[in-house]
Amino acid sequence: MAGRYSESLIDEVLHSNDIIDIISEYVNLKRTGRNYKGLCPFHTEKTPSFMVSQDKQLYHCFGCGAAGNVINFIMNIENLDFIDALEFLAEKAGINIEQYKENNGNQEIYIKKQKLYEINRQAAIFFYKNLTKNDNEGIRYLKKRGLNIETIKKFGLGYAINDWEALNKYLLAKGYSQKLIYEAGLVIKREKSSGYYDRFRNRVIFPIISTTKKILGFGGRVLDDSIPKYLNSPESLIFNKRNILYGLNLARSELGKERKLILVEGYMDVIALYQYGIKNVIATLGTALTANHGELLKRYCDEVIIAYDSDTAGESATIRGLDVLNEVGCKVKVIKLDKNMDPDEYIRKNGKDSFLEKIKNALPLLDYKIELIKKKYDLSLNEGKIHFLQESIEIIKKLIKSPVEREIYVKKLSKETDVPANVINSEIYGDNKFKKDYKSKKNNYNDVRRLVHLKPVKSISKDGLVEVEKKIIALCMISKTEYDKIKSHITEEDFSNLLLRNIFSVLGKKYEEDKKIDINLFIDELDIEEAKMLRDIIKNLLPYEDIDKTICELTLSLKRFNIDKKIKSIKNEIKLLEKQENKRKGDVVRINELCGELRRLIEMEKKLMEG
Repeated sequence: MAGRYSESLIDEVLHSNDIIDIISEYVNLKRTGRNYKGLCPFHTEKTPSFMVSQDKQLYHCFGCGAAGNVINFIMNIENLDFIDALEFLAEKAGINIEQYKENNGNQEIYIKKQKLYEINRQAAIFFYKNLTKNDNEGIRYLKKRGLNIETIKKFGLGYAINDWEALNKYLLAKGYSQKLIYEAGLVIKREKSSGYYDRFRNRVIFPIISTTKKILGFGGRVLDDSIPKYLNSPESLIFNKRNILYGLNLARSELGKERKLILVEGYMDVIALYQYGIKNVIATLGTALTANHGELLKRYCDEVIIAYDSDTAGESATIRGLDVLNEVGCKVKVIKLDKNMDPDEYIRKNGKDSFLEKIKNALPLLDYKIELIKKKYDLSLNEGKIHFLQESIEIIKKLIKSPVEREIYVKKLSKETDVPANVINSEIYGDNKFKKDYKSKKNNYNDVRRLVHLKPVKSISKDGLVEVEKKIIALCMISKTEYDKIKSHITEEDFSNLLLRNIFSVLGKKYEEDKKIDINLFIDELDIEEAKMLRDIIKNLLPYEDIDKTICELTLSLKRFNIDKKIKSIKNEIKLLEKQENKRKGDVVRINELCGELRRLIEMEKKLMEG
């Protein structure tokens, strides 16, 4: 995507999309006190703990911790990255995003992209109608492959009839220019005469859809002996195979708590697994996995499971894919299917449960590579063992930095080859192993000595004060008795944190109404940020051996901090007034007043220290 969006677009999107309206499309919200509540869409719950503030335009779940603004919500609920979520909400609000790009001159490109998306959408409708309006080779092929009508609709599959100009004539009749139809990659220029002919003919069509539900291009599977067997749209302004993963528009909503994606090779692999209920599956578009694909996968999931074909070509593609994903930092595993089978064939033959078992037993990157090396050599021969160990050790040194993990694999190799673990270790570490270990330990010892001699901070920090105030609120929540004890020492004005000050104030009003606090009803009286803070306090509540002593210590700390703060403020004001060369009568009076207040505060602090 060319250009970067300015901050003003984010502001406009936030301003134009009311969080209650957007979240209400996904969650049944009800007004409760100052906020709205509903069942959290991000985890399973029976009692509503998902709160939305219209005033603050924020949401927070007190069960799972999900929180943020309307953009964060769309990122999580739709599994979109920030830019896609921003565009999603901009489109919903009718905002022309191109005018917000930091670089100029994008308006024409934006308009052209929208027209290309529109042409592709019309082409997809045309292909779908061809497939479903009557009996044809396309529908017969898909049914033969085991697909039902619901799956066909879900993926928007279609059929390009065996006609040279059917689609081109259809789109021209719709009013689209020949130039744009050509730029969309739907037609090809004739070489020996003028005019154009359809790119896709006598093929089952697979629309390639973005995460924002735009049709980027098409894939077509031939129904006769024509070559190539699979044909994709050419590169265009909106179609780049290096940046696209087929099925991601559906899979992003099916990641689950573990955030896993299954990577397969072909369109039919994706569709077959989806129909059998394994929906977190995507594929590259007949190309090798690229670094761009890896970065895209990393944005959506925590783990990638490769399930390529089990033939030799599939194994080679798997190795390349493993290296690409490992380089971009993806956690990756590999499914081993039965010989010469692809995921589509395997699940149709063995069923969903068997495939789920394969996922469960997927091999980590290193294990898979060692398995492939093992297949190359005869381990009953010394020469085979040597080559196997040499190649395996190189991979271990390259991929594993943790000594513990290395030790596990060393033991595994030792068991496989009957070669002692210490011998394998010497190959991995060389003669410098123990010197390196000693040097590392020595450095760690020096680091510890430096840390021990760091001087502690004597005065309470602002963050430390907030923790003191949080503990005071926690004690207030125990019962009205504790609240009354605390109230006898401090008032709400003693709180520096405005959120905690208001919680303390509302708590007092609630205790006046009832001796016990219903936490859910109490939270309804708070602002969403106050409610979030209170939930954090309750979750981290620890028992106290001597509550009275704790109350005294905490309230004393709070009072001392506030007095110190006032003393510093008064001293600063006195210094500023004393620096003035031509003092007015009012300035002298003010200095005297401040000095009196300063003496009073110092005396108050002294009494607090004496207890």
